Amino acid sequence: MTFIRAKEIPPRSGNWYDYEVMTVHEGDKVRQKVIRYIGRSGSHPLTVRHSLARSGIVPETACQTLADQTHTARIHKMKTPARRIASAVGMYYGGMPLDAIQQQFRQDYGLDMSESNFWNWVMRFTKAAVKEAKGFKPVVGSRWVADEVYMKLGKRNVYFWDIMDTDTRFLLASHVSFTRTSRDAKALMDLAQKRAGKSPKVVVTDKLAAYIMAVEDAFGADSKHRRGGPFCKIEDSTALIERFHRTLEQRTKIYQKYKNIDDIRLLTDGWLINYNFFKQNEGCGNVPPAQAMSKVVPFKDWNDIIRAKGIANMNYQVTLRRRESVKKGKPVFDARLTPIEVAHGESA
Repeated sequence: MTFIRAKEIPPRSGNWYDYEVMTVHEGDKVRQKVIRYIGRSGSHPLTVRHSLARSGIVPETACQTLADQTHTARIHKMKTPARRIASAVGMYYGGMPLDAIQQQFRQDYGLDMSESNFWNWVMRFTKAAVKEAKGFKPVVGSRWVADEVYMKLGKRNVYFWDIMDTDTRFLLASHVSFTRTSRDAKALMDLAQKRAGKSPKVVVTDKLAAYIMAVEDAFGADSKHRRGGPFCKIEDSTALIERFHRTLEQRTKIYQKYKNIDDIRLLTDGWLINYNFFKQNEGCGNVPPAQAMSKVVPFKDWNDIIRAKGIANMNYQVTLRRRESVKKGKPVFDARLTPIEVAHGESA
């Protein structure tokens, strides 16, 4: 008989993963053989239940029932389990195109679903993620760096503007436009100021003339504007945002087939949430920027946004522990996320 077991990896990190295991008797020894890896777990009490099962206090079948309920719980009026939807959305923002996700679902679950199903999930729950993230106030530094890149959309150029806090690596704002003017640059600055709740002391940009007026109009004389580049001295360097733009290959790759600028803007907002809250960042010690900067975050992965019916909304208290096995170079952290139930109308 097989059953589902949740395992915390690494220990005391708060990150739980589900495996299908089977009890194997070898003479006087009993061990658990892993049959297959299932995915990220949303609830560590399963491990407690299985420990009781191995002690004979709770039948293994009861544990399996609990696990099945966790993995098959559905959103109201939706046939697909919430966890599978969350997995698909996470794949998409990880850089997988819709046809690759379709193939992965066919392989893992034996489901032959159209690409439009996955697209509808992405659009619906990206809107939900943007709404939930609005209440989060990042604690950022006073030096921000901004830059822009473009991609071809048919015969037109689409410009992606990004601004990041250099202390926390938190991506404050992204803006999408068909033009590259001071009005577009100011729109980026205004979004960042609104998200941070303050103005920076220093803004570093490249030598694009549009930034000169934009920084002055958005922040006034309180913010110093430095015009540099990736190979300038540290205080004028845009190397951080240039390195960040390498990760934008994941973002632009999944936008190539879309011609609706409104859809691209929504997906850009979703990608920002994925980058800040879910994507491990080497500069932050291999944890997402939001977890590195804040003691409380509104969600730990897409499962907390795509919640099945009856699942309570949770915030998470963040505890960082330095990984002792990494002795050289930048510190690496393990983040332990402790659920905190959110009262109605409350946000992180």
